[in-house]
Amino acid sequence: MLSKVLGAVGAVLLIVGVVLAVRPVHAGGDGCGSVFRPDEGITPMQCDARLSSRGTLVTGFGAGGVALVITGLTLSAVRDRRARTTS
Repeated sequence: MLSKVLGAVGAVLLIVGVVLAVRPVHAGGDGCGSVFRPDEGITPMQCDARLSSRGTLVTGFGAGGVALVITGLTLSAVRDRRARTTS
């Protein structure tokens, strides 16, 4: 049960990270683009800070989601292996 919960929470974190990465960032009325696709050319200095902080959030959500999914898979594999060795 725990492995399923960890996998589900990890998947939700990954989805939140992707949504934050593709949502456009605005600073002072200027469209800055998104983390995956910043606007072409020179971006205003206001955009740099916003894009950087959004990138940090995306990285955190992505890394947390991957870690939880891997933990869930590992727990599931360990549980299955213990069940096979004790039977």
